[in-house]
Amino acid sequence: MSKLGSSQKRNLGPMLERTVENAQIRLLATRYDLSSDSVLAGEIVRYVNQRLDEEEKARGVVRVRPGELFLKTPYGDIILPLRTQAEIENAISGERFPSIRDRIIDKCVSSYKRLFSDCGEEPLSWDVEKLRRALLPSRGFFKNYSAGEGIHRIPICRKTYGPVKEEEMAELLKNTQPPYTKHTKHPSSSSADFCNQELFHVVESKEDIVNFLGNEAGVPPAIREAMFLDLARLRSHFCPLADSLRSGQMPLVSMHVKAGRRLELPTRLQPLAPVVVTLITAEEFEELGEKSTFQYEELMGLHARRMARVLVEAYQQDGLICYSELQWCFLMSSNTIGRILGWYQRKHNVILPSPGTVLDMGRMLTHKDIIVRLHLEGLTVLEISRQTYHAPRSVDAYLKVFDSVLILHLYGLPKELMARVLTRGVSLIEEYLQLIRDNLKEVKEIREYLHCRGVKLPMGLMAS
Repeated sequence: MSKLGSSQKRNLGPMLERTVENAQIRLLATRYDLSSDSVLAGEIVRYVNQRLDEEEKARGVVRVRPGELFLKTPYGDIILPLRTQAEIENAISGERFPSIRDRIIDKCVSSYKRLFSDCGEEPLSWDVEKLRRALLPSRGFFKNYSAGEGIHRIPICRKTYGPVKEEEMAELLKNTQPPYTKHTKHPSSSSADFCNQELFHVVESKEDIVNFLGNEAGVPPAIREAMFLDLARLRSHFCPLADSLRSGQMPLVSMHVKAGRRLELPTRLQPLAPVVVTLITAEEFEELGEKSTFQYEELMGLHARRMARVLVEAYQQDGLICYSELQWCFLMSSNTIGRILGWYQRKHNVILPSPGTVLDMGRMLTHKDIIVRLHLEGLTVLEISRQTYHAPRSVDAYLKVFDSVLILHLYGLPKELMARVLTRGVSLIEEYLQLIRDNLKEVKEIREYLHCRGVKLPMGLMAS
């Protein structure tokens, strides 16, 4: 495998394991004591889903699968597959993302044209252009875009961050309404109290599945029906009914906020959360269709608001979405997405929930920076925990590392030795030292801060 393919496998490989089937197998393993690697569990999931798919297709029941964008148009509803397992595998195999993106857009446009032809109409070129803009509002569609205005040329200055403010969150979530929120129980939790969504199955299919569980899988009679209902409900949460969604929404299989406790496990064995996110609202769709030109920063703001909304929506449903996942939602490279969200967070002085901030995955200092600064401003561990999406023990762990750097700084230890003593990277130590230079400039201030943290130091200690 090429170097590019190896890198893509590391970044995108976990996405291949975030599937409805793996979530169902995990449910069987945690609730019915089947092995996570059991061939039997896989066969049970396959049969139940296949039987329900066949029945719903025959009855005209339409569900939207994870990675599919649901749109309402004057000529009817349309479902566009943006994130597919096959295209992710192509990226892992080494195919360049721009060519994959172009193929996805071409398929979506073809489906859009077919929707018109089924209604006996011929789509106007502007209708097709409007869809392209909704999928990828990029330089090709905006006349006043210049090469010097690229995202990598926008200056990004370091600022103090804070939590997402309530009014900012309300603005992000305006005109969106996920089917359920993090305050609603769903089947990825350990509770047996599921949020009931109507299940479309008839007596015959139910009997077929229950008989299969007994005759072929050897499931005891007392739990056959319960197992079937659990799997069917979980499937319905990950694959919501089309008429339960708003235009511009997409279901996803995301990392669960509780995955932080099990990150040592393979992705397929970690908790997964069913989330529904709003990629584009009806108002945004119209805005893209009506305006012929955009100022570049105006376009940046549109991108950033959409991405920030998706992260916040997912978090409200107990899900966390990484930048590599957003890459397939917005058809942009993960580097570009990282730059856009970095620009947004610095512009608005906020922190957005993602695996990097909530579970400390990836090399990010933004949340550590926020936690230390908020503590220096006088906030308690519990207050910081609520405002930064972190568990109190994680907040306390960051503060203890900061205390250690402060002590070693007072003793005049070079940053290279600090990194060795604390088993941290030199660049990370340097960023903590910058926090010290910004907030605790005098030895007296450092001693007073450490004293408040319960650290007693001998007198006469001087900073380097």
